[in-house]
Amino acid sequence: MEIVKDYSGSYIVKNCRNKKKKAPRSSDLFSVTNLMWKTLGAMLLVTVVIGITSTIWYGWQVQLALDQIGRDRITNRELTHENRLLVVKRDLMLTQEQMDKAALKIGLYSPTKSQLRYP
Repeated sequence: MEIVKDYSGSYIVKNCRNKKKKAPRSSDLFSVTNLMWKTLGAMLLVTVVIGITSTIWYGWQVQLALDQIGRDRITNRELTHENRLLVVKRDLMLTQEQMDKAALKIGLYSPTKSQLRYP
């Protein structure tokens, strides 16, 4: 009788009838394999949870950034409009008529010819 070890969990006994017999599984190999599969499953589960969580967080951050960009554009448009109005108001205030009116309000008068002095 000849025994050939087969790593699939069975062995073949060759005799005149050529019968196959199953060998009992080794408990050491089974427990290491089982531990490996459990570890691999746990790592896969953690990876999936981290992947899904990071995807949701990243999407949330993108949405917040887009909202902030929209608010900034509205604020920029409002400030640009206000700046244009202020520039127009400043230009009106710098006209000679407006400056003369403002000077009269605070008690200033244009100089007379005798007060003018040219270098």
